[in-house]
Amino acid sequence: MRHETTEVLIVGGGLTGLSAAAFLSAQGVANLLVEKHEGLSIHPRARGFNPRGMELLRALGLEAELLAATGGFADFVTRARVESLMGPEFESVTLPLRADLRDISPSRWCLSSQDRVEPLLYARARELGAQLSFGTELIGLEQDDEGVLARLPDRTVRARYAIAADGAQGGVRERLGIARTGPGVLANQMSILFRGDLSGPLRGRRFAVCQIVNPEVQGILAHDDTLSIGTLIVRCRPEDRSFTGERCLSLIRGAVGDPAFDAQIIAAMPWELAAWSAARYRVGRVFLAGDSAHVLPPVGGFGASLGMQDAYNLAWKLAHVLHGRAGAGLLDTYDPERRAVGDLTVAYSHRRIAAGRGVTGGAAPLDGLDELTMTFGYRYGAAPEDPHRPSAAPGARAPHLVLERRGDLLSVIDLFGRDLVLLAGPQGGGWRDPAHRTARRLSVRLDVHVLAGELLDAEDRWEKVYGLGGDGAVLVRPDGFVAWRSDLEESLDQAVKRVLSLGA
Repeated sequence: MRHETTEVLIVGGGLTGLSAAAFLSAQGVANLLVEKHEGLSIHPRARGFNPRGMELLRALGLEAELLAATGGFADFVTRARVESLMGPEFESVTLPLRADLRDISPSRWCLSSQDRVEPLLYARARELGAQLSFGTELIGLEQDDEGVLARLPDRTVRARYAIAADGAQGGVRERLGIARTGPGVLANQMSILFRGDLSGPLRGRRFAVCQIVNPEVQGILAHDDTLSIGTLIVRCRPEDRSFTGERCLSLIRGAVGDPAFDAQIIAAMPWELAAWSAARYRVGRVFLAGDSAHVLPPVGGFGASLGMQDAYNLAWKLAHVLHGRAGAGLLDTYDPERRAVGDLTVAYSHRRIAAGRGVTGGAAPLDGLDELTMTFGYRYGAAPEDPHRPSAAPGARAPHLVLERRGDLLSVIDLFGRDLVLLAGPQGGGWRDPAHRTARRLSVRLDVHVLAGELLDAEDRWEKVYGLGGDGAVLVRPDGFVAWRSDLEESLDQAVKRVLSLGA
């Protein structure tokens, strides 16, 4: 049996695992991803990616590619409740997928199934140097003070750290003895993926999602942009998950409203509609991310984006520690930061789906929080804020600004991603030398961008959005979150030491 080494082992080849592989590789961190299945999942699963998730795909250069590949979904902005596709329509609501977010983000909602996104992430991760080993099951995982040792069917792998992205039913969390908290399983569901010509039953309509309510079928029906692939989701009993082809076809015909509808069953997949969080996101050198750390009802496009955010938060921290640019204490921030966001998102999603069922009598989802605040307004170490009135305070996402560089427009978020960034206002040129001295003194990488000369604040919003004068500055982490402001008593040197856990 051969032996290999790598810096980070990733267990699980779904959306979160592939994101972690791509983000780590972009940071120059050697990584090996192992996935027990032979290939990517054929099930659509996640139906939408919120703007924050799209910002992370933008960081990998995949946003434009995904938008181009899913252009056919552009008109899918309606959620309806119908007897069947060919029957009467009870209710129709236009979803805010085209909301104008130009002051908040350069990105927008993208209605895309997960099986469209994962191949893009797979290709980008490989292009950046990640090792992706599908058809490889993790047999055992041990750790000591120096790293982790994974046993695979054909080899052992020694890594400095491991990321468990093996999903809600993955074994790593259980091996680590990490408990789950929260409501738990809400219902058992069956997703039936099928092929059939839905253009006739749709009668020119396009649905983001369609609720079916009739005596034969109660469930959710979604279709792709070719109108030839559909997914029917129905409830099932935990002990009765073996749906025969005949039963699946009968359910599909009931949902379509045509007893002779011609459909080919591609696959049927049971899953749990659940709301829970892991009690810990880290044990030693193993970190949980994505559905291994939190599972939430499928509302608001939070699930897919939340796992990607876990990976983005963790990747830069692992890179800085592994490359000797930060103290090991930096990794201690992953659990409290991401678990707080995960717990809040699970609670919000659970409350929202309960309200949708009438359980809470139409109450606000959670303490007045709305979807936009949950997407952009969460803060590390503080209460969420209104994205329309950003604070640019430490712990908050660095607010979006439209910038101009040599005639081209870009977003301020395009400046972030790899190293710490000192962003200064139009009269902030005096920050260059102090920042360079700090970088040399602490042996860190610190990019400096002044909104003057070749890089301009195209809409003159710096003072309004960041709340600083033209000579002010903010320190931004690689994941785009503010770490320090120049109007605080703490010095830049002290801030960099704190952020990177460099000690006194």
